[in-house]
Amino acid sequence: DVPIGHVTNGIHLAGWMKGPVRKFWRRKLSQAEPAADWAEELTKSEFWARLGDETFVSDEELWALRYRLRRELIEFARRRLQDQDHRSEPSDFIAFDNLLNPDALTIGFARRFATYKRAPLIFDQLESLVNLARDLRRPVQFVFAGKAHPRDDEGKRLIQKIIHMSHHSKLSGHLVFLENYDVHIARQMGSGCDIWLNNPRRPLEASGTSGMKATCHGCLNLSILDGWWREGYDGTNGFAIGGDEHAANVDEQDRIDSENLYKVLSGEVIPCFYDRDESGIPRAWIGKIRRAMVTLAAQFDTTRMVREYTQKFYLPK
Repeated sequence: DVPIGHVTNGIHLAGWMKGPVRKFWRRKLSQAEPAADWAEELTKSEFWARLGDETFVSDEELWALRYRLRRELIEFARRRLQDQDHRSEPSDFIAFDNLLNPDALTIGFARRFATYKRAPLIFDQLESLVNLARDLRRPVQFVFAGKAHPRDDEGKRLIQKIIHMSHHSKLSGHLVFLENYDVHIARQMGSGCDIWLNNPRRPLEASGTSGMKATCHGCLNLSILDGWWREGYDGTNGFAIGGDEHAANVDEQDRIDSENLYKVLSGEVIPCFYDRDESGIPRAWIGKIRRAMVTLAAQFDTTRMVREYTQKFYLPK
């Protein structure tokens, strides 16, 4: 027998955290333990377990942080889109102040545009998408970004499709594509979005580290149960698209996954985000953010990854 094992991927938490979030956690930690090394504490599950205690950080503080991050993303997106528009035809000019809503549920999708990741899956039910986006009481908006390999023509066509959809008359202002995807855009989106969408064709997703980067900012994952989310999801720390259904062919699988995506959006994600108390706080949503940070942040950090690799495969038996 060939001994084959695995070590689940991880991300460098301190490196991917956006500045305001680093300052937020450093301040909270210094109040509790003035002598503690905040960067080291971030790698420990004991630190994140404190989020179960509202005396360490309140719902109001977390929600204020989330609003700030969403607002910063939208302001950043407007600047980038205005720059993109300067290179477009004059007929394409739009009012940038009307692009995106700082109070709306914001869903992000940003990664390599490989075809199996199915970036345009949400467009399979266009009428449903329009209804979600244009709901005056509970609006939803989408921010896309990413690049295809230079020789991946099909991946490039997926990007073209999303850009085309962003100009759809009924989606304008509710759906945008940010060009020239890089680390800066990744950090802005992973921190500012409320939901990180991942809908690969199972079982082709090896990991999906972008979702790990989103978690430490309070962005919840909405994903197919594949890659890291198959291991990380516990039913309370985010949202799953369907279960382990397998269809006879890819077209049928796409149909099933599209239906499940809209089912969880309409039945779980949107109601949870917009269910507010008399103070305007979505308590259940904040509860999921707490649970996600407690169960996922340290578990999917590179410190755990390297330690596990060392213990399982590097040190002599």
